[in-house]
Amino acid sequence: MSDQSKRLTFLFGKYAAGDASAEELQEFWQLLATHGEDEGLSAEMQSWWGKEESKMGDRGEKILHRVLAAPRNPRRYYPLRAAAAAVLLIGCACFYYLHRHQAAPMPMAKVARAAYKNDVMPGVTGATLTLADGTVVPLDSAGAGLSLMQGSTQVAAVNGTVEYKGNATSAALLYNTLTTRRGQQYPVKLSDGTLAILDAGSSITYPAGFPADRREVTVTGQVWFDIATDASRPFIVKHNNRRIEVLGTSFNIKAYEEEPGLEVTLVSGSVRVTNGTASQVLRPGQQAVLSNNSTGITLAAADVATATAWKDGNFEYKSRSLTYVMQDVARWYDIEIVYEGAQPTDTFTGGFSRSVTLTELLTILEMSRVHFKLEGRKLTVLSR
Repeated sequence: MSDQSKRLTFLFGKYAAGDASAEELQEFWQLLATHGEDEGLSAEMQSWWGKEESKMGDRGEKILHRVLAAPRNPRRYYPLRAAAAAVLLIGCACFYYLHRHQAAPMPMAKVARAAYKNDVMPGVTGATLTLADGTVVPLDSAGAGLSLMQGSTQVAAVNGTVEYKGNATSAALLYNTLTTRRGQQYPVKLSDGTLAILDAGSSITYPAGFPADRREVTVTGQVWFDIATDASRPFIVKHNNRRIEVLGTSFNIKAYEEEPGLEVTLVSGSVRVTNGTASQVLRPGQQAVLSNNSTGITLAAADVATATAWKDGNFEYKSRSLTYVMQDVARWYDIEIVYEGAQPTDTFTGGFSRSVTLTELLTILEMSRVHFKLEGRKLTVLSR
């Protein structure tokens, strides 16, 4: 093993254990970008993990086993090949490290590869609020200065969250729409106390004050809900001809038009999902998939932590296609993604903080032998 690979192995140990300084972290990313495919390095990392895994407790063991157990494309599974082992171990260590240090942002990575002409910063807290009269109000992480009335409902921004207080007092409802563009995320607390968090490229339309007999909203994109309990007024979420009806619960809905179907993941409580004439009741820990091309509903066990990781500031995937991962990356970093040749059929398992820069994220993904070229806000996935 070369001296640089030995150094990278040493830094890997400090990185995964959470003991690396800012300078060592930066050096780790730099060396990883140029020496991450060394076969000796792979063996050393596996040896290191075998010694250190027990020190990390149950969480480290569960993460490692979950990553290693994930199925992969047989055409790309080479037993103990350096790239496969490295991406699994580094991805697992990255996930473990980031969850231990969520309060501390990752250091900026220098652009090391010639294929990366620049870097792209991650998304931010921000949105636009469209009022009932068509007025558009920009919102940022502070939200300072927002204080207005919509009918009898007070609207204000408190610590980066739009909050509504008051119910409708007339038959004429005043509808507001909160919209995040690509590269933005924003929370809103509705007049009944329900909390909704919008991911990048999403929207929610709702009455400023709910009437006495119903609570209905319409969404696009990805939204996480924590519904305020009100047995007399079921909460209904609409998307095209789909309906999710709840009394008091928390769940995630992912309904981007560019994806093949709508996903509803139930965290707690109970929801009824309707797609055309089909209807299903979900239990906690289940996910319903509603195809865009039919009225059917498919139920399956859900990995709730994976489905809702985005609202806590992380990307997390379990056996997801690389193209699926790249769609999320495109929305959060507000970039265009093109494929040189056929789209890859690989699957990916792992986790990243949504605070890392784009080149930091790509450095990890490239360990799976998928390579990229970044120019401005255009990311090309290169053919092999």
